[in-house]
Amino acid sequence: MPMNERHPALEPESNLGTPRLPGRLRVAFWLATAIMTGAVIMGLELVAFRLYAPYFGYSIYVWGSMISVVMLALACGYALGGWLADRSRTDFPLYLTILASGLYQLVLIFTVRKILLALWQSGEFTGTVVATLVIFVPPMTALAVTSPFIIRILARAGHVGSVAGMVYALATAGSIAGTLLTSFYLVPRFGTQITLQVLAAASILMGGLGLAARRRLALAALLPVVALPLAPKSKLAPGEVWRTESAYNLVRVIHHENLLWLVLNDARYFQTIRGVTETWSGYYVDDFALGPLLVPARRLLVLGMGGGGSILSTRAVAPDIEVDAVEIDRQVVEAGLRFFGLPGSDPRVRIHVADARPWLERHPGRYDIVHVDLYHGGPYVPFYLVTVEFFASVRRHLSEDGLVMMNVYDKSRSHEVLSATAATLRRVFPSLLVLARPDGNNVVLAFPRARTLAEVRSRLENVAGPEAVRQLARQAAHSLTEFVPPPDAVVFTDDRAPVEEMTRRVILEEAKVAQR
Repeated sequence: MPMNERHPALEPESNLGTPRLPGRLRVAFWLATAIMTGAVIMGLELVAFRLYAPYFGYSIYVWGSMISVVMLALACGYALGGWLADRSRTDFPLYLTILASGLYQLVLIFTVRKILLALWQSGEFTGTVVATLVIFVPPMTALAVTSPFIIRILARAGHVGSVAGMVYALATAGSIAGTLLTSFYLVPRFGTQITLQVLAAASILMGGLGLAARRRLALAALLPVVALPLAPKSKLAPGEVWRTESAYNLVRVIHHENLLWLVLNDARYFQTIRGVTETWSGYYVDDFALGPLLVPARRLLVLGMGGGGSILSTRAVAPDIEVDAVEIDRQVVEAGLRFFGLPGSDPRVRIHVADARPWLERHPGRYDIVHVDLYHGGPYVPFYLVTVEFFASVRRHLSEDGLVMMNVYDKSRSHEVLSATAATLRRVFPSLLVLARPDGNNVVLAFPRARTLAEVRSRLENVAGPEAVRQLARQAAHSLTEFVPPPDAVVFTDDRAPVEEMTRRVILEEAKVAQR
């Protein structure tokens, strides 16, 4: 149209969908729509990852699969938005599409858990891709229509470049707001279910308000919001005694067979296990009690406290040991205090809510024993917590006669993860011994001074004390081996640490064995 013609959006009585509003207010409403849809899209993306964690794990592969499909949805939405805008003289199709997205999200609130439960055996790639295609692609595609549609409407007055830049800038600002609101407020405070309800309500309300000129249709559009209070509440599963969501994890405490299990995200793996009526669980956390039997034990540093299982095992043989425990998740700390017997009032046990590696850099001091059990829900360890640089930092905090005890999960026949971790540790510690268990948990003993297998075995075989401790020590002496990594084992560094790729191969091999 000629540049000197008035923009239809600025006419007080046009046919662009909300004729009762002054033109400039209507333009502001369109721009607000771009902001809102950008926020909801990012909110849905963040919620998707949290929803998937209990079913597909918490790895970079889940992130990568989900984001790739989301980008496909956005690309389709942008193309669809441009096509609709070129064929529409009003904003009616835009707000009808946004409303449809909100209604789809509303249906998902009632069905999403069943969909994920049906897909959870499909694996972290296939399951994630199919789940995203079914759950998030339709509503995200619909919301992505917004920016190109609004650009087309506003560009009818000319200045296409500035209009496009403004709309995409505002949509990006909305995405930033949605990211911050979802990650720092909605999910940590209310959980994924309420967050989904908020996002669905925002979409339905925006769609309904955009259709306000058609009062009956707008009223009918807003009625589904009444169904939100009827959405299913998050209920405890059989055996669950506690559940909460944090900024990092879905945290669950499960009571099963006289044991309490702390599960973060992936239900197939546990972070802490403790006997309900006794100290010992029969699992790898008991082996951390061996530390004070092998080295002088005055001070203990625990990196990756979880529910505190390694602390309780250690204090069973060294009750006076001073402990600094580092745990990144405040809700996990709460679980340890409430359910796993962590002594919150004991001045000898100091709990620090922090990321392990930055904490090491900020806090000087030396320890006789260091526990390393750092997993973020499932079998994946954060790559920067298994590198030469990280272990060098641990070594600087260890006394000369000290001991590092690290849990490494590797159930594969090749022991690729264990070999790489051991090869990395050997760059810092001269002596390594491994206590392997059939469940795939391997407790690695790393000494800053040369220690022989015979010497350590002899020490364990001659332990005095209660029968339960002597039996634990004898079993460890029998199972302990000197682990020499193969010459071609990968050494993890901050620059390159393919631990997630290796762990994924372990999981795939484990799945194949289970199918036989």
